[in-house]
Amino acid sequence: MQMLNKRLFDAIASAVDLDDPAEQSSAQRFMIEAIGRVTAQLPAVARSAAAVANRYITGAATAEEVIAERVRLWRAIEGRDQSDEPDVLKIRTAICVLHPMDSGATAETLEYFFEFWRQAGLAQAELEAAARNRYGI
Repeated sequence: MQMLNKRLFDAIASAVDLDDPAEQSSAQRFMIEAIGRVTAQLPAVARSAAAVANRYITGAATAEEVIAERVRLWRAIEGRDQSDEPDVLKIRTAICVLHPMDSGATAETLEYFFEFWRQAGLAQAELEAAARNRYGI
């Protein structure tokens, strides 16, 4: 993980108990806010991910809708999912936002989110702004 993103991850991990289900939604809200700030930089297929995740976390969408969106995005990169093409990495970043945070893998999801974000070349300033807004860091 790049140093700057490691610093952000460490700051978030110290602000939020990523193993506490009551606090996991905070990490998800951070990812939703961050990806929402760069929606225009995402491939068209992934632009609805933040909206779907946000509707779910606010109770306006069902888990089934989130799963359907996640499956749709995995299908969009089928056969290329391990590629380091920027568009694939951007879609994988969006998939992280749609990942259930209560799966016991919250820290790993957040690490993948930061790594895909960096490798995809998404705006670092927007990631930092979301961290500042959500955690004051």
